[in-house]
Amino acid sequence: MANIKVKVKNGAFPIRYKGERYLVGEELTIDEKHLNESMMERLEEPKKAAQSSKTSESE
Repeated sequence: MANIKVKVKNGAFPIRYKGERYLVGEELTIDEKHLNESMMERLEEPKKAAQSSKTSESE
């Protein structure tokens, strides 16, 4: 899974992630599978893993 940047939404309870507490308006980077859209606003799309293209230039 990819990491994404999120912000805690207004009206959401404090969020705990990896032992840290985040309040309304704070930003954090989480694993996409932990995204809770009712409590978090997505700020950044996940970074796509760079796919290596195999080309044979030796021939």
